[in-house]
Amino acid sequence: MAEILLIEGETELRDRISEALRASGHEVTAAENSEQARKASHRRVPALVISDQKLGDEGVEYLMDLAKDRRLARVPVILLVDGGSTDSALSTYQCDIFAILKKPIDVDALKLQVETVLRQTSRQKQSRKRERHELRSHIMRLEREVRATTADLTDAAQNFTTMLATPPRPQGIRIDVHFAPSGGFIGGDFYDFFWLDERRLCVVVGDVTGHGIQAAVIQSMARKVISIGMRIKNGDLREGLRFANDELADDIPQGKFVATLVGVLDVVSGNWQHARCGIPHPVFVKADGTREDVLTAGVALGLKRSANWADAIQVHNANLEPEGRVVMFTDGIIECVMDDGEEFDYKGVHKVLERAKLNDNVPELIHQAAHAGHRAVDDVLIISITREGVELEDSNAITLFGSLDDEEEIHFRS
Repeated sequence: MAEILLIEGETELRDRISEALRASGHEVTAAENSEQARKASHRRVPALVISDQKLGDEGVEYLMDLAKDRRLARVPVILLVDGGSTDSALSTYQCDIFAILKKPIDVDALKLQVETVLRQTSRQKQSRKRERHELRSHIMRLEREVRATTADLTDAAQNFTTMLATPPRPQGIRIDVHFAPSGGFIGGDFYDFFWLDERRLCVVVGDVTGHGIQAAVIQSMARKVISIGMRIKNGDLREGLRFANDELADDIPQGKFVATLVGVLDVVSGNWQHARCGIPHPVFVKADGTREDVLTAGVALGLKRSANWADAIQVHNANLEPEGRVVMFTDGIIECVMDDGEEFDYKGVHKVLERAKLNDNVPELIHQAAHAGHRAVDDVLIISITREGVELEDSNAITLFGSLDDEEEIHFRS
């Protein structure tokens, strides 16, 4: 089973959680402070960290330093908080928090959350290792199990690519997309744009485990059920994603899952909200150039059907101010290995954003900076949404444009 690091200052709770997790077969190292946690991590990298939000009146120093350590940066964290707002807990730490549980802790609920997080991270690691091996040996170029020819794959890739939505062009909003399936064939990454009403645009960024035809079928299914869920739930992110998870958990093959980020943008006011489920977190850029990594909790879709599945989802609310932007992507770009042996990672993304101008095609700049054309071993998907700062002549009227080949204009009035 897994090696779990527990950081909890309260002795009785620390012992109770440790006993329950050990009874489930896990190895638990219990620490009452940050120094003990550092020593434990030095001996062995944990598969999961469960930590109190605070030790006494102070934040947990170990969690504050977690993202700076390459060995530990991607270790998932379950945070235990003492009531109040969970937003303050997320803003305190830059580590990848998968779930937040409020005290008093229901140990059975914690055990279920632990198994879910461990299952997801384990499958992600196994999938990534397997996919890299397949890509290097070019096995993925042929879908042997369905005996498809190269011509069949090419035709299927073109069909699935044309099924992806064309980015809309609402007045005052610029949307840029860079999408490159690995190997030039069908990929597991996907995106979508659709309108919830005359003002609210829904944006979807997704990544299905695996490659090839099976991944393409699953991503096509995922796009549709997310779209249906968001529409019938009128843009409610938790409920829309709950609907999508229930549908996918029943239908996709065992061991597969869909990581996604779904955002809703009011194209007039700039109000934005998103939920992230197992996908890299987005980066926001303000008009003054300030950049912010926004980490929120959420579990990938399709792993399990549960009545309280959506309770773990954190919804982030913000305003995309004039000359501000949000940049979203899957893990293919940040995992590009550079000449120095380091991954491109968020550091590379931030360097590009630091020098990017308002009218730049940000996804193309990021792709070029990472040399992803020959370094990427996974699908690459990058989307940026920029609010150009154009004042609408009539705040109740929005003009939406189709693709570059479509000269028809559609006018909505609220």
